Amino acid sequence: MVALAATNSATPSLQSTLIRSRLEAARREMAEAESNVRELRAQADAAETELVKRQDQVRTLADQSRQTDPTYQSRVQASSQSAVPVQTQELLFGLYSATSARRQADGNGLKSNPTAAPVLNTQGQATGRIVNVRA
Repeated sequence: MVALAATNSATPSLQSTLIRSRLEAARREMAEAESNVRELRAQADAAETELVKRQDQVRTLADQSRQTDPTYQSRVQASSQSAVPVQTQELLFGLYSATSARRQADGNGLKSNPTAAPVLNTQGQATGRIVNVRA
């Protein structure tokens, strides 16, 4: 800018005055843009805070609806209860343990009746023997 100004004159040149006015206008625009950026950041922060608040509200309402919805409660209760009673499970485990030991000894834990008649399928082919598992 100094090179553009007249060196032997006390009054600034027209070109120097135009450059200074453009510089001041650019500085004002820059300050205004920075102000807009700060304002937009504050709005974004407020929106994010509101979003978190709404998400928490949705979670709370969803939890409440799960607790009061009879359809959901029956599913929760059904999943928490075993389909097979504990006594039956213990009986089945005992049977498995007994047959497991026998299976390890002879390779087959099931009783078989060698005199049982072969089973015929619908086409008359022998498919195996029926084993009576009643004790």
